[in-house]
Amino acid sequence: MKENKLTEGSNMMWEASRMMLPEHKELMNHFQKERHRKTKPELAEEEINVISEQLSQSMMEQTEITLELFTDFGENTLKTGIVTKFDTQLRQIKLKHEDDYEWIKFIDIVGVS
Repeated sequence: MKENKLTEGSNMMWEASRMMLPEHKELMNHFQKERHRKTKPELAEEEINVISEQLSQSMMEQTEITLELFTDFGENTLKTGIVTKFDTQLRQIKLKHEDDYEWIKFIDIVGVS
């Protein structure tokens, strides 16, 4: 079977997308991305208590810890630093790493080491 100039060397699976409206392409891309979304694991109360203790210990003793932060897509993120402040109203901590500070929400933390 001979290919014409329009399909020569191209991926036939996406040939029909040449005729799609930009809005349709955007919607398809959104659905493709959503298929790979992960759900955040539910932490047991005991795990939450252990994480809280380690965060408090880092702040009191000025020791460095590594936080595992949940991300919806891809691998979880690791942040290393020293906890310098707790904000219980906004439910977040202030983490100092190198010469920078970052606010991290409690809900994003899935592990501490």
